[in-house]
Amino acid sequence: MGRATRRARLVVPALVVAVAALLTAVAVAGVTVYSNNFSSSKEAKELRHAEGKHCKKNWRKKAKSLGVTAERGRTVCGYRPPVEGDSASPNHRIRVQAKLLKDTPKRVRDRVYVGAALRSGKDKGYELHVFPTDHTFRLVRRAGSNKVNILAKGKNKAIKGINKPNALNLSVRGSQLAAGVNGKRLAKVADHNSSQVDGRKLEIMLGYVKKRRKAASASFDNLEVQVPKP
Repeated sequence: MGRATRRARLVVPALVVAVAALLTAVAVAGVTVYSNNFSSSKEAKELRHAEGKHCKKNWRKKAKSLGVTAERGRTVCGYRPPVEGDSASPNHRIRVQAKLLKDTPKRVRDRVYVGAALRSGKDKGYELHVFPTDHTFRLVRRAGSNKVNILAKGKNKAIKGINKPNALNLSVRGSQLAAGVNGKRLAKVADHNSSQVDGRKLEIMLGYVKKRRKAASASFDNLEVQVPKP
């Protein structure tokens, strides 16, 4: 499944958005159902291509991480772990260490993000996008189109720059979402239209917000998926 760069709409009347005032860790007790540190090429192969027409995945042997390259701009390259919810709109938490690599040309770095998604499906899902060069983020919602609704956005000094690892953390339980990076909370959101986002899958991604002809590269490591404790 491929799709063009997602354009954001800033006004979402049915949402109640609360950005945390304190930079505390996103702590949701859970049970780990999948983990991958990409220590071998076999583990790298466990992630399957989910979206993007001009994407390439490789195992970075020396770094022992998963490499992803978007060979052209105006695309989103997404990959899914071999787990998903057993019913619509599952409660999940995903954590992954993402790094925007210095191989990405300077002229396009501020247009590129690394991210993670929950309740992912065809044109659906909640996504955390982190822009390392600008130290900014956005938490977005897709429900039936290529356009996205921004639930929360901002700048945070906890976000590290180019070629440095950012530990992304995204969780959803019912209508409640929480996002964090490097142990610091970025946002908490209540989405009263959460029933429209009923995908079952999870995803990690490298994407552009505007069309560019230059390639972008990122690496991913220490992927973990959790479900809430019974």
